[in-house]
Amino acid sequence: MTPAGLFFSSRIRRNLGYKLLGTVAEKGLRLGLTMVAARLLGTAAWGRYGYALALSALLVQLSDMGLNLFLAREIARDDLDMERADFVGQVYALKALLSVGYLLAMGALCLAHLDEPVVAGAIALCALAALGNAGVEALLHLFRGVQDLALEARTVTAYSAAQLTLGLAALGTAALLFERSFAASPGEPGEAACLLLYCAALALASVVAVAVALRLARRIVRPRFALSAPLARRFVRDVLPLGIAIVASLIYFRIDVPMIRWLRGDVDTGLYTAGYKVLEYGALAPAMMMAATFPALSEAIARDPTGARSLHRTALGWLVAAGSAGTLILWLAADPIILLLYGERFADCAPILRALAPCVLLTFVNFLLTHMLVALGLVRQQMVISLGLIGLNIGLNLWWIPLWGGVGAAWATAVTELALLACCVPLVWGGLARAERRGPIETRSSPQVTP
Repeated sequence: MTPAGLFFSSRIRRNLGYKLLGTVAEKGLRLGLTMVAARLLGTAAWGRYGYALALSALLVQLSDMGLNLFLAREIARDDLDMERADFVGQVYALKALLSVGYLLAMGALCLAHLDEPVVAGAIALCALAALGNAGVEALLHLFRGVQDLALEARTVTAYSAAQLTLGLAALGTAALLFERSFAASPGEPGEAACLLLYCAALALASVVAVAVALRLARRIVRPRFALSAPLARRFVRDVLPLGIAIVASLIYFRIDVPMIRWLRGDVDTGLYTAGYKVLEYGALAPAMMMAATFPALSEAIARDPTGARSLHRTALGWLVAAGSAGTLILWLAADPIILLLYGERFADCAPILRALAPCVLLTFVNFLLTHMLVALGLVRQQMVISLGLIGLNIGLNLWWIPLWGGVGAAWATAVTELALLACCVPLVWGGLARAERRGPIETRSSPQVTP
């Protein structure tokens, strides 16, 4: 089969279609909510929300530490069938245990911000929302493992619809009670209540999404929850390096938001968060592609290494093309994009968005490369790279944020992504070459571990 034929196999094509439909619905609904919330809250309150959101997103990986990708990869590689309930239940039980550490860490952060009660409240609510989102992600990776993205599309659509409905209700209630308008000035009475009601609505929406995902997951498996010593040992040996790599990558990718607040204040944080949100929405293409192709890549590396190389090359070509187009669009149209999404109050965000434009291409390619490292079993190398990049990114932020604010943070992100690209390329191509020399693996041991 040709590379294009492999890439557009019926299963991948079907999953890409479901992922596209789900993502368009999800991001479209969330974008509408973001436009309303940012305009109503204003730059300073939006900055406080972005700060709380960044902290929760940074630490929520303590509840996962690589288990989601491990689950998707192992289910994709092996036909678990009768063993699936035990294996999935053991993974989820371990995630629940790890979540305790996450909640303790977020509780400590809330206590550290008691001098800013609104910020402390926003952190607490964002922590709950992030934990609910982590539960949804755990179930989405189950759907990806069995390569049934129709279930994922239904889940994320329901999730975003709940966010939109509850978020608008919260914002509308705050606007009605405190007579806030879209032209309200920062610091107006009711701003704190508006922010906290919005965060509470997002937390409640995550609970709704977990309930929907659980109901759909029962069609695949009914997990038998139990902590397992063998799985715990395998987690420490094989999965924890991946978890450290993921946490490290999130640190250097999201630490800029807290650093901007510490070094420049809420308004600069709000402007940067607004621009960064656009970059996140631009990451639809690699997220969709890897959700559909990562299980197939993991399977092909074990059973058809030559096909895996072909699939990797084809995916890379599409991501380079899409990333180049995204970079060009943000570079040329930063001003009208910001005006359309956020209004005049966020006009100073346009230079930040323009500075973030090169990150589109770099993150598109790196999204594929880091997933390839997981599929190839090179997670220890990925961990070392990610830990090294933390120092690079923090150093650049400390140097450039005081000088140029959000623009400096954007440049630091681009340089860090470029360094990641330079480190990953030789590892991925070397790993694919070794897999081809090894040849297909005819039989594989089951990932099942029993209590």
